[in-house]
Amino acid sequence: MRKQINEGFTLIELLVVISIIGFLTVASVVIFNIVRMNARDTVRVGNIATIKRALAMYLNDSATGYPASSGECLNAASGVGAELKARQSLLVVPTDPLWAVAPGSVTNGVAVSPSKNFCYFYFSGDRSHYSVSYYLESSSKAGSAGINVATQ
Repeated sequence: MRKQINEGFTLIELLVVISIIGFLTVASVVIFNIVRMNARDTVRVGNIATIKRALAMYLNDSATGYPASSGECLNAASGVGAELKARQSLLVVPTDPLWAVAPGSVTNGVAVSPSKNFCYFYFSGDRSHYSVSYYLESSSKAGSAGINVATQ
């Protein structure tokens, strides 16, 4: 009598392999999303530094102070963003990586798009000081998660 040899994998072995692959997939997706959030935050911090330098250049050339605004999202089409671009303090007005093209509404002094993503919100009432609020998705050396404000 000949002994039968089973070739192949058992059900347990297949389930273990499938569960390991599933775990690795979930872990990589989570890490990928964290890296994307950190990359967007890095872009935001760089954009705020660019805006601050442009406002310093504007102040250097202006006899009246910083551009006046009762509060607005910076964009190239109108307002302070267009003024900075016209004076060549900025070549391109930076926008938040998640900010929609169409501006959203203003809530509690911070502009919010319909999907709750923030823009760079500029305010200067007396032209001697300004504040630019921006949103960070995660806490880092640049600031805490949530709304942050750069002032001068």
